Amino acid sequence: MHLVPTLRPLLAAAVLVGATVMVTASPANAATCPHRDSPKIPAGEASWTLTCRQFEGQTALYVDGWVQDTRRDSLCAVVRITPEGRNYPYEVRACGYGERVQIHEFYKGRSAIVRLASSR
Repeated sequence: MHLVPTLRPLLAAAVLVGATVMVTASPANAATCPHRDSPKIPAGEASWTLTCRQFEGQTALYVDGWVQDTRRDSLCAVVRITPEGRNYPYEVRACGYGERVQIHEFYKGRSAIVRLASSR
């Protein structure tokens, strides 16, 4: 009978971990162009393509696509782009049920970490 109260905190922790994992989609590894992804999470969905082009002797990484908020809540669907050599991400946010925001960004280099998440 004392087993049930002991299991409750463990089950609550497992649910929290599971919910946290569901809020972010796509791996944390850097993607090298060409690359395409279309992740979905409960609060949003997105689609993007990474392409590389030579520009004035340097490689430029282009990220093109969209992000859409798919839930009626106070959260935004956010695509975070962290190009190689950069320590902080650039964010494209869609806030409000049904809002879709286009992504047209470019950076120096050949790779970036691009992921979908939800945020306030």
